[in-house]
Amino acid sequence: MITSGIRDFMARDWDAARDSKLVYWAERIARLGPREGLRIADELRRQARLQNPTWPDAETRTEDLRAHVRMTELFARADSARRA
Repeated sequence: MITSGIRDFMARDWDAARDSKLVYWAERIARLGPREGLRIADELRRQARLQNPTWPDAETRTEDLRAHVRMTELFARADSARRA
């Protein structure tokens, strides 16, 4: 019955699945180096473009830039606080 498959799927331990995935990718990048991290990111970008060929649009790129600027500011603030 199809509903039992749905129930089994929803009953999975999603926290354990997420943790396992994080460990897997961290170990893989640690073993294969930064180039592997860049390769993975590029594969994710390609997948996103297959699903939505217009991605990223101008609005998404602007939001992304704002997020990077904000993170840069936070890192700079954290670094200066660490030195104080």
